[in-house]
Amino acid sequence: ALKALLSRPDLIPRLGVFWDFGSLHQHPDPANGVMRTEEQNALFKQGLGCLGTLYSHPHTTVLRLTSFPDGHKAEDQPEGTNVAKYLDRGWCATENAWASLTKRRELSLDLGLMRDGEEYDFLSLIFDCIQHGGRRPPLLPSQFAAELETKSFTNGKDDKPLVKRLYEAAFEEQFGKATELHYNDLGWGDAEAAQLAEVLASGAAPRLETLYLNRNKIGDEGCKALAAALKEGAAPSLKTLNVGNEKQPELMAVCEERGIDLE
Repeated sequence: ALKALLSRPDLIPRLGVFWDFGSLHQHPDPANGVMRTEEQNALFKQGLGCLGTLYSHPHTTVLRLTSFPDGHKAEDQPEGTNVAKYLDRGWCATENAWASLTKRRELSLDLGLMRDGEEYDFLSLIFDCIQHGGRRPPLLPSQFAAELETKSFTNGKDDKPLVKRLYEAAFEEQFGKATELHYNDLGWGDAEAAQLAEVLASGAAPRLETLYLNRNKIGDEGCKALAAALKEGAAPSLKTLNVGNEKQPELMAVCEERGIDLE
């Protein structure tokens, strides 16, 4: 995947790689003689504090390893290996949620969709790894916290409160500064539009000026949910809304009332 991304040096002349497990000093394992020094502890805590920004930043690319590679089955792994599914794991689900906040679709790639034996270049990698919609709409911090209770953590007692705080901080950081949001071509329907409307109605995205939702499958109910949020003052700076359903009456009316260009 990294080789494919670097096949277009005009777009990505060089890159740096952050791999959560390999880049941070992991939890000590005293039973096996694995300890952390004071310096490593300090670096670990500093690294944790930056995770939300790294995964949610609008200009970083997140590569999600959502499945075992071909030829490697969960049941064949050594005893003690964490073989829980990707979205059942607390940290994986969190990283996925961060990457679903404000990124363009091509900056969150599902490597589990790569085809074995395929020689990838930049465009073919992106095309394969954003198939089937790409991702869910962003979650409010309260919604994320509720979902987190169903996930498994190796150090659940310590990690869950921390992860909730980190998610909320990233949510506020990215939505607080977003002026454009590109959620086009994600396979979203009415339910996803309603979820996004709830996020906007919470007061998120006060600086948002342009919202792209075109090339989705948003129908009448989804447009009504967006219209209701806008009528209540959501996204107060919004100037352009591209939803691909510009004839929906409620949405037309509120956009005309607020002076929003509906496309």
